[in-house]
Amino acid sequence: MRRQHTTPDAYGTDLLERYWRNLSAIAPTGPAAAALHTRSAGARTLLAWAAARRPAEELIAAAREGRLFQDADPWALGELARVVTLQNLHPGDRGDGLALFDSLLRTFGPAGVAPVHQGLHAQLAFAAGDPVRVAKLLADYPSVPDTIREALGVDMATKDEWPGRFAGLFPAPGLTLVPTDVTGFDRIRSAPAPRHGSPHRITTIVTTYRPGPELVTAVRSLVAQSWTNHEILVVDDGSGPGHESVLDRAASLDPRVRVIRIPGNGGTYRARNAGLDVATGEFVTFQDSDDWSHPLRLERQAAPLIADPSIVATTSAAIRVTEDLVVTRPGFAEFRSYNLSSLMIRRETVLDRLGYLDPVRKGADAEYVERARAVFGRAAVRHLGGEPLALIRLTAGSLSGTDIGPGWMHPARHAYLSAFQAWHTRVAAGAETAVRPRTPRDRPFAAPRGLAGDAGLRRASYDVILAGDWNAHGDTAWPVAERLRALTGPGRAVAVLHLDTFGSVAGKPARLDPTLQQMINAQVIDQVILTDDVHARLVLVHDPELLGFAPDVPSGIRAARVVIAADPAWTPASAHCAAESRRLFGIEPHWAPADAAARADLAAGPFGTRLTTADLPGTVNLRRWRLHRSGPRADRPVIGRICAGGPAEWQRLRAGTSPALDVRVLDRNDPAPAVPQGWLVFRPSDLDTRGFLHQLDFYLHLPADDRLPATCPEVLIAMAAGCIPVLPHRHAAVFGEAAVYAEPDEVPAVVTGLHRDPAALLAQSERGLAFVRENHPHSRYADAVDDFLTPPAPTGEAITGEIIAASGQVLPPLPAGEY
Repeated sequence: MRRQHTTPDAYGTDLLERYWRNLSAIAPTGPAAAALHTRSAGARTLLAWAAARRPAEELIAAAREGRLFQDADPWALGELARVVTLQNLHPGDRGDGLALFDSLLRTFGPAGVAPVHQGLHAQLAFAAGDPVRVAKLLADYPSVPDTIREALGVDMATKDEWPGRFAGLFPAPGLTLVPTDVTGFDRIRSAPAPRHGSPHRITTIVTTYRPGPELVTAVRSLVAQSWTNHEILVVDDGSGPGHESVLDRAASLDPRVRVIRIPGNGGTYRARNAGLDVATGEFVTFQDSDDWSHPLRLERQAAPLIADPSIVATTSAAIRVTEDLVVTRPGFAEFRSYNLSSLMIRRETVLDRLGYLDPVRKGADAEYVERARAVFGRAAVRHLGGEPLALIRLTAGSLSGTDIGPGWMHPARHAYLSAFQAWHTRVAAGAETAVRPRTPRDRPFAAPRGLAGDAGLRRASYDVILAGDWNAHGDTAWPVAERLRALTGPGRAVAVLHLDTFGSVAGKPARLDPTLQQMINAQVIDQVILTDDVHARLVLVHDPELLGFAPDVPSGIRAARVVIAADPAWTPASAHCAAESRRLFGIEPHWAPADAAARADLAAGPFGTRLTTADLPGTVNLRRWRLHRSGPRADRPVIGRICAGGPAEWQRLRAGTSPALDVRVLDRNDPAPAVPQGWLVFRPSDLDTRGFLHQLDFYLHLPADDRLPATCPEVLIAMAAGCIPVLPHRHAAVFGEAAVYAEPDEVPAVVTGLHRDPAALLAQSERGLAFVRENHPHSRYADAVDDFLTPPAPTGEAITGEIIAASGQVLPPLPAGEY
């Protein structure tokens, strides 16, 4: 049974409006990009609300009935259709997406459908098996990308036209197709190519496990290469009995083919390493056991290596197709793609400087290519773009097929990417060696258990799992590493779980905070993925937003207790966040206020008796941020702030300043808005936060009127740097004498008066430092977590919701205290 979508009431319209506005300010595609990256089903609620102020379920049902949406926003409606289609979370999603696109077209006509939606609509109609509809859409839509038209032209060609069109995707001599009763892919034969002898031997390593006829197709394409000085090693990765006939048939294709059998199944990269040990070629390349190589692939990839000794590796492009040679893939405008398995290396040079591939189950080819770039320089690894030189077979069991989709990559792959990039940075700086042995006893960087293939050897229970957005969004985020060091100690097992903050997802995903990543790589703490089957005494969620737009995937994490850091802005969506806690972790959450003032405000709301007994304060390292101050920075008061919001934040900043003040801004917006004349605006690339705060006398913090008083990282860090915070009067209950207070029109007079008295200015700065020292040390964070680890007294509330392990098995809730 399909899961029902969340309704707008679960969030509140103000929250939905804020997220739509802020993400759209990044780029028109910002909300949909965030939805695809996070795989949040809740994001569909946001898109449906933006499209027509209605629930997603209602819009989809109306589209299925063929209704028009004359009151809808065509762009937002198209983005909803795109997200439903490409997330493809539940049975029927692609059909729902197609119905939404059909209604969009019927309502607004072709001119009302954005180009990015036109191409996907045509791809979906093809996937639904409606060629007549596809032809009509291609005729009506003027802006379908040429690559989509080309792929659909091949896939919809007549029986007589199709072989020529398909072969035309490749350079001559290309391929032919023979009439057999096997799948379309295995009908492929390489067209004859002129043979070339050469003193440079190339070894191709093909790894295989329990092969079928597809291995013969792959090896046959290698035998047909124009490059004749060629050694072909088929490495059988412990297939066991029952596969000898296929292996023997592959070996019989050519005397240059040799089968190497290794005991036990260790994964394709262990098998490739075994092949590297016996390879004799000057150059070595790889090929997956179910793919096809163009007869000129080796010749073209070897040419740069022969011509330029500084080149140590090459890669080439490929086309991904189904078993039936279908080129069209909904959501992918470009059918040509980077073929990592085509990597060709200068064997002795690369093995001497890099050693072997990382023996994980997935992703090691990308790591090896990037390791080569870190050691030899990016120019030493040449990618041959342009014409494709291989066909990649898409199957349900392929290593990357279920891990990568339009706008999305599995979190385990992101974790692996971040981990090896941190190691490569140290390698490039000469701090660590890049050479890895074939059978390493330790790892220089972390690998998630799902990729490493060693889940059975990993820890299965933790005292604390900290769930947060641990990406390096900026240097004013809560000091992750220092908090973790306060938590880690003898006998306490701590792990981090990365969940993206929906409002911060933009463009390419960031790496994890570098200090945190180094702790993970050094095995000081573990990183777990949502789909890992692990237990925890406590899951501490650092922001309700992480659950408000949580990934719609089965979670394997079970918790005895969940605590969420309360954010008043998420009060309207607290019930939804609690439901997501039950879905992901199997238990009703408690909520932790930041301080006593927040506790008083929250106690009267929906959090009620679910508040923790201890507060969860923000914490700051004074030694890192403190700056020497001897008086005013300049003749005029220097006031500023860090801007990371939208136009409303800039408007509040303008309202609190005047020409009498020296205004400076560290602007994290992209693009930056227009600013008043005389203001000094810095970008993060100009200077770091500490350098910016060193310039200021006053830090201006004027949050929106609907934001309850609370501490935030930037204000505490500014105080630690000696800046005097200027806050609305309603914040006095939180900061007391540590700040000065003014409404926007009062700010110039308040700061000017204090600036004229240097002694009073320094005394106020010291009060801020004392406030941070007494109320926000890292030890308070550790004390709060200690309190959270103590099971709360039973409330008599029934805990509802299922725990669903990564395997899909429904598990019972974890009793309190059991882990």
